[in-house]
Amino acid sequence: MLTTARLNLAVSGALGVSLIAALAVHAGLAPIYRALDNVGWLGLAWVCMLQLVSMGFCAGAWKFVAEDTSFLSCLAARFVRNGVSNLAGIVPVLGEVAGARALSLFGVTTAIATASTVVDVALESLSQAIYTLIGLIPLVLVVHPDELTRWLGAILVAMAPIFAVFVITRRRGALRVAERIIVRIGRMFGFFDEGATLDLERNVLDIYQRHRHVGLALLLHLAGWLMSAVQIWAAAQALDRPLSPGEALALQSLSYAARGAFFFVPGGFGIQEGTFVLVGVVLGVDPASALALSLVLRARDILLGLPALVLWYAAEGRRRWQLVRVATPKS
Repeated sequence: MLTTARLNLAVSGALGVSLIAALAVHAGLAPIYRALDNVGWLGLAWVCMLQLVSMGFCAGAWKFVAEDTSFLSCLAARFVRNGVSNLAGIVPVLGEVAGARALSLFGVTTAIATASTVVDVALESLSQAIYTLIGLIPLVLVVHPDELTRWLGAILVAMAPIFAVFVITRRRGALRVAERIIVRIGRMFGFFDEGATLDLERNVLDIYQRHRHVGLALLLHLAGWLMSAVQIWAAAQALDRPLSPGEALALQSLSYAARGAFFFVPGGFGIQEGTFVLVGVVLGVDPASALALSLVLRARDILLGLPALVLWYAAEGRRRWQLVRVATPKS
C-alpha cells in the first residue's frame, strides 16, 4: 500500500514537471528568460519580503487559536510549515505535521500544537475560498460571456476540496480519523511514542468555541492571502506587461485554488503553471510572462524554504540535546 502511494506521488510529480517543461517550450524559453531577467534579483527579493509579511499575518492567526503561545513561536513554526510544504511536501500534510512539531519544539504542548494546527489549516482553507471568490470578480469582468459558465463551473469544482477541509474539521468522526493519521505520520518520523494520544476531538472543538478568536484568525488569514496577490503585482511591475491589482488578485487566487483542488500533485507542479497560463490568456498576459511569474514564486519558495528546513533541523537538534542532558546522570 505504501509503495503504491509513493509510486502514485512520483508519477504525479513527474507528470507535473513534464507539463511545466511542455508549457515552457510552447511559450518559448527565450521570452521566459527575458521576463525573469526583467524581474531580476531585486524583484525576487521584494517578493520574498512580501511573503514574510504574509507569513506574519498567518502567524498572528495561528496565535489566536493556540492558547498561551507567543507570536514568535507561531511565526517560526509557520516558517517551518511553509518550507517543508514547498520543498519536502511529497507526502500530503507533511508540512502541517512539521509545523505542529515545530510549534511543540518551541514550548507548546503537543496536543495544543496539533489541535491548533488543524483549526488553523481549516480557517486558512475557508479564507482561501473567500479569497478565491473575491479574485473571481476581476475575471468575470473581462471573460467572454460564452465562456463565463465554463469558468464558473471549473472554479466551483476547484473550491469544493477547500470548503471540505473546513467542514470536515468540525466533525467528530473525521477528527478521530485525523488523529490516527497524524499519529501514524508522527511515528514514521519519530515525533510520537507508541500509545501517544492527542485528544484531538476535544481540543479542536474547544478551540472552535472561542468564536471571537476564530473570527479574528479568519480575517488575518484573508489578509495573508491578499498579501500574496501583492507579490504577483510587485513582480509584474518589472515586466513589459504589468498587472493591475485586480488582475494580480485573479491570477494568484485562481492558481492557488487549482493547487488546492489537485492537492495530491506534489508541490502543485504543472497545476500552478498551467493555471497561470490559462488565466493569463484571459487577462491578456502572454504565456511567457505568466510562466515567469509562476517561476518567481517557485524561486521564492526555494529561497525561503531552505532556511526553514535549517531552522527545523536546529530545533530538533536542540530538543535532542536537552533530552540527552536530562538523561545523563550527574557525577
